[in-house]
Amino acid sequence: MFSQRNISNYERKYDKMTAYIVLWGYVVFAMLFVQLRKLHPKYFLIMAFFGMTILLGLRGATVGEDTAMYLRIAESAYRKSWSQILSSFPSVEWNVISYGSFGSYSEKIETFYMIYNKLIMALFHNSQWVLIITAIITNILMGKFILDNVPNKNDIYLATYIYICDSFFMNSFNTMRQIFALSIAVQSIKTVKVRNFKKGIIWILVASLLHQSAILFIMGLLIYLIKDKRRYYKYLLGGVCAFPLFLPLFIRMASIVSIRYAKYLQISYWNAQVRGTMVLWSVIIAVIFVAVNSKQCTNFDWWLVYFATLYIGIEFIGLRLTVISRVALYFRIGLLLFFPSAKKFFGLKSRGVYEIAVIVLMTLSYFSYANSPARVYELWG
Repeated sequence: MFSQRNISNYERKYDKMTAYIVLWGYVVFAMLFVQLRKLHPKYFLIMAFFGMTILLGLRGATVGEDTAMYLRIAESAYRKSWSQILSSFPSVEWNVISYGSFGSYSEKIETFYMIYNKLIMALFHNSQWVLIITAIITNILMGKFILDNVPNKNDIYLATYIYICDSFFMNSFNTMRQIFALSIAVQSIKTVKVRNFKKGIIWILVASLLHQSAILFIMGLLIYLIKDKRRYYKYLLGGVCAFPLFLPLFIRMASIVSIRYAKYLQISYWNAQVRGTMVLWSVIIAVIFVAVNSKQCTNFDWWLVYFATLYIGIEFIGLRLTVISRVALYFRIGLLLFFPSAKKFFGLKSRGVYEIAVIVLMTLSYFSYANSPARVYELWG
């Protein structure tokens, strides 16, 4: 028999997850509905991203570590004149923290992002609309990314489910601006597949105006230019293994650019979910091993292998210096295509087991994120 206290704790645990449980149930229902009706999988994608957009856009200020800050940035943009915003580039001051006689600290953000906020506030006069419009644009672009790049239409189901479960959707509550920038940067993948590198660079440069770190996605274009990826993979692998050895050098270089960035590289601000991360890495490493030993591995498959390897290497440092894991997001996005593409490397009997393993892993990841104290859901207003 449960005691009254145990029942109360159980109820509180699931009360705070209700919104996420409802979304998950809705996504599963949408998947079954589309399959039973024999509709194109893109309708499942539309339904799933619509549900995510509603949850993201209508969240309250307490949902996610940085949501309240994004609302304050919008209000700051509303108060500032256009001349104040446009007077500084590439970043502009949005807040000043006073330390009294010890001085003050100026908080800055990308000028283009402030312009984006100013336009929304000029139209709607309510900071919540920044969350709503950002959620709409981000999810439209992420959905387009999946539609444009999955190996075949049936892979839309798995790629969309991975997006919901594997950190990207949940990180949108916190690192909203970076995920927004990432949704723009990933549009470059379709362009490089048709060797339109200039257009790809433009997508990335636009993304970097919203979040400067998006410039790192240019590495993806450079990797695509490598002609014999199978041959050079061993060098990438060696470099990734050496990442931790070069960490002091990275810190020293960062200190030259900014003392603030150097401090970020020396302090862990968040706790990493080590056990869940290790399980995910084990699966990724196993799939990479299968892929690199397969004769079916195409140039694009090798590109995804490079992305997956870089993700693990950068995220490994992130276990100790968790802020680094934000950089890993730019390569983690490749998992949305990597897992569906890897199905062809397995035989008919083992393919089903592989898909089930990925789905179970992603489902556990989703509910682990949903159970975070920072994700306790409250509606706007």
